[in-house]
Amino acid sequence: MAEGSWDETSEPVAFIRHTGIWDMQDLYESVAEFFRRRKYKFHEKVYKHKHPSPFGVERQYIWEAERKENDYVQFHYDVYIHTYDAHDVEAVGIDGSKKRFTKGRIWVQIKADIATDWESRWKDNTFYSRLRDFYNKYIIRRNFTQGWNPKVRYEMYELHAMVKERLKMESDEYEHMIKGAAHRRF
Repeated sequence: MAEGSWDETSEPVAFIRHTGIWDMQDLYESVAEFFRRRKYKFHEKVYKHKHPSPFGVERQYIWEAERKENDYVQFHYDVYIHTYDAHDVEAVGIDGSKKRFTKGRIWVQIKADIATDWESRWKDNTFYSRLRDFYNKYIIRRNFTQGWNPKVRYEMYELHAMVKERLKMESDEYEHMIKGAAHRRF
């Protein structure tokens, strides 16, 4: 990305690494519901189930979510999940119902970015590309710095916290949920 260009702005990638037992079906449904509630189009791009090794199964999931903010700006999320040494285990609940869980290691990577001119309407010739640069630099710059970037960042952190909650990790709450009231004395 060139200096001062807003063709694509992205947030730092958020990672989760976990070893233990989790409900993969619940994780899948929760992530899909997270994006559905926010009016994103959710796609499962890749599902790979590799041949089992003596240690367990290896699976890869690549999920993508996108939403058009307007005709010029699009929000885009990539969620990459890789499970290692995974075994399906059954657990019996208090009421006697059986449920399938996955036991193993999981790696989750969440990436969020904002794409401008995502339909490539302004890239045809030099005049349009310079007009696009002017538009990005002087007209909608404030929308990026004060509106869209923080919105995408908070959504990504909410998704990160929700995935950690579904994996039953120790720090399973969204630390920015209270926003400005975190340092208030009670």
